[in-house]
Amino acid sequence: MYTDRFFEVKQFARHFFRALGPHGVHSPLVYQLITEILHAKNRDVVFDSIELERTKFLRIHSIIPVEDFGTGSRSNNSSTRKISSIANTALQSTHCAQALFKLVRHFQSENILELGTSLGITSAYLASANPAGKVWTLEGAPAVAMEAEKVFSSLDISNVKVEIGDFSKTLDPVLQRMSRVDFALLDGHHSYKPTLKYFDQVSKFCHPGSIIVLDDIHWSPGMNAAWDEIRAKPEISLSLDFFHFGVLFFLQRPQKERFTLRLP
Repeated sequence: MYTDRFFEVKQFARHFFRALGPHGVHSPLVYQLITEILHAKNRDVVFDSIELERTKFLRIHSIIPVEDFGTGSRSNNSSTRKISSIANTALQSTHCAQALFKLVRHFQSENILELGTSLGITSAYLASANPAGKVWTLEGAPAVAMEAEKVFSSLDISNVKVEIGDFSKTLDPVLQRMSRVDFALLDGHHSYKPTLKYFDQVSKFCHPGSIIVLDDIHWSPGMNAAWDEIRAKPEISLSLDFFHFGVLFFLQRPQKERFTLRLP
C-alpha cells in the first residue's frame, strides 16, 4: 500500500504540470463542458442538504461490519469500521461529487449505474441531479448499505435502488433490468482486472452519448494501466483525466481526443 501511495503522489505531480485550464483546450465541446457546466457558480439547493448528511456521518463513531469485496482501504482493512472513518476516507470529496452532479444534470442522464454505494452521499448527488431518472447502485456490505438507505430517506430521495452483494453476482442482473446505461460511475473495486471486466460488462449496455466515470484512476499502477487501456478502446472517442476520476464519452466523433484537465 505504501508503494501505491508513493505512485499516486508521483502521478499527482505529473498531472499537476500537464493539466490544462479551459483556455488551453482547443475543443469547443470540452471548453463548454469546463466553463459552462463544471465551472458554473450556481449552487443547487440540494447541495447543503446532502453535505449535512456527510457531516452527520463524520460525527458517528459507531462500529459496523464491512464486507469488502474490493481492494479495501489504505488506512483500515479491518472487517469492522467506524462510520466516521468510512465517511472520512471512502466517500467522494464534495468537489468531485458535485462535479458528477453537474454532468448528470447537464446531460439529463436517466439510467444511472453506480458501483460502490458506500454511505450513499454520491448516490444522493446522482439521484438529485435528475429526479426523473433512476439510480441503480451496488454495495457489497449490508450494514453500509443500510446507512445509505437512511440518507435517501432523510433527503426524501425515492429514485435510488440499492443492490447488495458481490458485484460479480449483482452487476449482470442489474444491467439486464436497466437495459440501457446513460451514465455509470465505477467506484468499488480499485484494481486492474476487475475494472476492465466491469467496464466491458457495462459498455455492452451503452450507446452513443453514454458516459462512464472511472474513480481513482491513478490510485495504483493497476488502476493507471486500466485507465490507459480503457480510454484507448475504439468505442471511446473522448476521455477527460481530472486525476481523481476520469470521464469517458461514447460519442460519434471523427477522431479520438484525450485531455488532462484541472477540475474547476
